Amino acid sequence: MSTGARVATPPRRGEKKSEVLARRILRDVVGRRLRPGSMLAAEALMLQEYEVGRTTLREALRILEVQGVLSIRPGPGGGPVVAEAGSRGYARTSSLFFQAGGVRLLDVMEARLEMEPLMARLAAENRDQRAAERVQRAVARVEAGENASAAEFTEAGRAFLEAVADAAGQPVLSLFCRALDQVVSERISRFVLPVRKRGEAVARQAAIGRAIVRGNAAAAERLMREHVADWNRCAAEGRSGGIRSVVSWG
Repeated sequence: MSTGARVATPPRRGEKKSEVLARRILRDVVGRRLRPGSMLAAEALMLQEYEVGRTTLREALRILEVQGVLSIRPGPGGGPVVAEAGSRGYARTSSLFFQAGGVRLLDVMEARLEMEPLMARLAAENRDQRAAERVQRAVARVEAGENASAAEFTEAGRAFLEAVADAAGQPVLSLFCRALDQVVSERISRFVLPVRKRGEAVARQAAIGRAIVRGNAAAAERLMREHVADWNRCAAEGRSGGIRSVVSWG
């Protein structure tokens, strides 16, 4: 895994060898700029490179797999593969702590109600031309999908929120917002915005897009808050079992 693997990684107090090794492997993946889908070295080569036992190596790889950094491809020619370090893995890990901490779905939805308007304001303040164009394309997709299937309309709305989050120019906040959306959407997957509400939702998203492009941060924030609040109300009414149940891990 290159000479970078030979640099000592100091263990933390109480840390297992496999955890130390997992950090070394991740550092090498990042240092080598390996893209998602890239295969890591064969087990025999990794054992030699890192000078560890097979059990330690497999535990380290399993740690990275659980965290969503790697996937383990089974069968002949398989092995550890670099995964996309995106919001899905982060959302899954977050849901583990949400469940352990007794966090309700309602709490996550309320967090979105605070975060999404912030991202809209930051997107308007950022005024990045390429990001603004992406927001405009996302709005066009939402408008074109107003009469599409429920799945297509829902996906268009998700793409719009992701475009706004990325336009804010804050990668940490963008990842957090995407993860919150992932946690919520996966747990109310059967909820579909009523057809009678689609026109209103599309008009509001278009208005948010215009405010972002024009740099009107106050309007973008206000409109996004109204949009998410209305969506939350509809979701709460449409989800069987309510939204006060604790978020489950997964």
